[in-house]
Amino acid sequence: MRTVTTALPAAALLIGVTAGQAGATTNEAVAAAVPSCVTTRLDSSGYTDKLWVTNNCRYSVRAKVVLAHETDLSCWTYGRGTTKYWSWGWPGRFDGLANC
Repeated sequence: MRTVTTALPAAALLIGVTAGQAGATTNEAVAAAVPSCVTTRLDSSGYTDKLWVTNNCRYSVRAKVVLAHETDLSCWTYGRGTTKYWSWGWPGRFDGLANC
């Protein structure tokens, strides 16, 4: 896994948050655990899911990626204004973010 630091369009970030969290009560509860200034963009179109977590907050945030059918990813400190790239294979599914 590698860290990618880029500026992503706001519309793409909003679409990713909606797509990654739509339709499940568990996702809404988990997503509420981190500040709303932390956004996600998910690409689950292939065998390997790809997730970008961007910290748009004015401060660092410590969070982990919560997965269904797979072990959760490690806690990570997202520095102010940074983006971290994560990926995992099937059958893992993105379930949201949780504070660490």
